[in-house]
Amino acid sequence: MCRRNVDDISNEPVFRTVVKPPVDDINGVWGEPALVGASAADSSRARHRAWLAEQWSRAADRDNLGVFLFLCAFSGLAAILCTVLKGTFGEGILTVAVAAPVAEEMSKVAMPLMVLEKRPWQFRAYSTIVLVGILSGAVFASVENLLYFFVYIPQNKLTTGIILWRLLVCTALHIGCATLSCVGLARAWSTARAKRDVFTMSAAMPWLIAAMAIHGIYNFGAVLYSFLRP
Repeated sequence: MCRRNVDDISNEPVFRTVVKPPVDDINGVWGEPALVGASAADSSRARHRAWLAEQWSRAADRDNLGVFLFLCAFSGLAAILCTVLKGTFGEGILTVAVAAPVAEEMSKVAMPLMVLEKRPWQFRAYSTIVLVGILSGAVFASVENLLYFFVYIPQNKLTTGIILWRLLVCTALHIGCATLSCVGLARAWSTARAKRDVFTMSAAMPWLIAAMAIHGIYNFGAVLYSFLRP
């Protein structure tokens, strides 16, 4: 039998305060549908549920300000990277109305989503998740506006109307869509906390899809306007 590697990532200092799941649960076989009704699997599932409940209980006693600040910093970084890289996507209608909104909205929530899928108990409040989305959307909009003002739009075509539109409408769009996505994440998190269970992304998907759709409709309208204006 192969011995577990004592130098694996679970021994990193950052994970030392986290109670590890039982050894026989390490590969998650307790969740296999084919094993429902098997005594060993049922026992493993029960131990896993107990472990999850313990993580939720332990997290309630910890100050998670560091997690919030970490997510704000790295959510903004992810948004910046997406803003810079999306210039390589091209300018076709499908890229602007479909690919760009999907990439942008996913980048805004990528970091909180990663934490939620691995350790949802690190969040202590519904509002924290939503606030991370608001700040991520604001950072994304700010960086994108700077690129449009100083890189994408020639200075002789940069009018006061364009500046105001981007500062007000486009910023509101980015913040609103990111907030909508994070409301979905927060609602799924609330369900997981109430059940002392794992985070389920499927519960948040309708909200994330709605944010992508709103963003895509706006982009399509902007492209259509650019063709139809005098």
